This record gives sequence, structure tokens and C-alpha cells, in this order.
Amino acid sequence: MTEHEPRYVEYALTVEGHRTDDAIARLQGKGIEYVWEEAPIETFVTPDGYGFQEAEVEQVTVRAYEETEEELTPDVLERLRTEMAAWMGDLALTVDAVIPQAVTEDPVYQFTAIEVKPGLVIRPPWEEERGEGERTIVIEPAAAFGTGEHPTTRHCLELLDEILQTGDAFADLGAGSGILSLFARMKGAEDVLAIDLNPSAESAIHYLMELNGVSGIDVKIADVFAEFAETKHRFDVVAVNIGGQEAIDLLPLCLRIVKPDGTLLLSGIVEWIEEQVVATYAEQGWQVTSRLQGGEWVTLAVKQRQS
Repeated sequence: MTEHEPRYVEYALTVEGHRTDDAIARLQGKGIEYVWEEAPIETFVTPDGYGFQEAEVEQVTVRAYEETEEELTPDVLERLRTEMAAWMGDLALTVDAVIPQAVTEDPVYQFTAIEVKPGLVIRPPWEEERGEGERTIVIEPAAAFGTGEHPTTRHCLELLDEILQTGDAFADLGAGSGILSLFARMKGAEDVLAIDLNPSAESAIHYLMELNGVSGIDVKIADVFAEFAETKHRFDVVAVNIGGQEAIDLLPLCLRIVKPDGTLLLSGIVEWIEEQVVATYAEQGWQVTSRLQGGEWVTLAVKQRQS
């Protein structure tokens, strides 16, 4: 018998929501291992963006994948569909049988170069082409949780390119993949601190540094309030690319750790909370000096108002 790639038939079954577990158990009783529920997701607006939760619906789709030796012609698919419907009985309201779509490429490798601004490009490591005079940030999406595809990241990089000067001190609160801290070092910032609560950030940032041949970023896994408990007016630029409510909550700390003539970079702000963020900082004498928006996402640079 000639060896061949295994063939699978994909079943899509409509099931009453409260009978999902029974339907999955019956499929497993047929010897089918690959079964999953296509749970519907409901999106809702939050002050800082969007939230997600499983929607309450009367019917759900259950998908199952069964290996077969048969060539999956239309007649065979119809026979398998009929057999599955009989096996499921009244547990399945409808049954479809199709050949599953092949996955031909790892989605990671669909990440391509992103132009932040003319002359500044984010590239994956497998793209070697460079333009003349191009400044390049290399990101491997499988190894970090921030690729620059989101407008808030791109806009932070764009404003940092305008604001940050050689020798500056820079703090990245909620650093994530560390892309802002990396660029700050590339720009010549002397004192760069990337801080995040997620323990995975440390290895992600160090790997990003290695990819780009950059050193000198101080990475801390810590709570910002504890880390900066005794800090006063240390940084020329402080970035908070987390969200609008976080920018409000961190205001007292930011004003204490940034230099009086320094800049705060506030991002991850959705447009419906922007007015509140701006008003909160204005009450403390800080004004917006730059603003960028992509979709509903807003990035602000703010400085102390000159008397």
C-alpha cells in the first residue's frame, strides 16, 4: 500500500448551546479526536478600548475533523455527511461535510516590513532588503508581543524620533516587547529603563536587543510605583503606551519622575477617553504639543505649560 498524506473531512454541526457538551461527547464516541466549539465572541466598548466575552446564543457551531482513507469526492462527502447526521441524531440540527482548507503558510511569516515614516522601517529578520540610509528595527513576531503593526506603537516611534535627543534619559512604562526602549537606545538615549509586570517581557526585550545588536537597556520586571518610589525628575522622556485610564492613573508618578522640561508620551488612548486624559493633565499644567491618530487610537506628547 502506498503511503500518502492523511486525508481529513471537516464536519460543521449546528448544535443547541445547552447540548454542546453532549454533542462533543458523541463525536468522541465515534473515535473523532479533533473537536472544537466555535464559540461566538461578543465585543463591547470599555473606557480603554474594547472587551471580549463569549456571547450567549441559542445555537453554536461544533467542528470535527475525521481521518479517512477515501478520496473525498462530492459523492463521498455527501455519504459521510449523511452518516454523521445519522450518528448524531437529534443532537445536531444541521451537518455539513467539506474538505478542510489547507494551511500552506505559517501566519507569522505574513508579517512584512512596516514604514513608520520615511527612512524608518520595522522589518522581520527574513527580509534583508534595505533602502539607502534606512534606519531599521528588526522584529521577530514569534518572539515578542509587539511588532509595530498597531498604530499606537508606530506613532510612539514617530514622536520619539522627533523628541528624543542624544544623551537623554528614557523610561518605558509597560514596555512589552521593548521596541520603544530599543529605538531610544538607537537614537542615542543614555539611560534607558524598560519596565513591565509581565515576566515574559525580560526575555523578549533581551532577544530584541540581540536581533538589533543593541545593548544598554535596563530591563526591570516590577511594579512602577515600587520601582520609582524614591525617584524624582530623572527622565527626559517617559512613555506610557498602555491606555487612557492608565495614563490618568499614572499621572502623579509621571510628573514626579519626568524632568520639569521633559516630555510625556501617552499612547494606547482611544478617542472617547482622550478628552478626559487631556483635561486631567491640563489641570496639572501640562499641555498637548503633538497628537497623532490612527483609527480610534490616539498618541499624545505633552509638556509642562510655560508660564
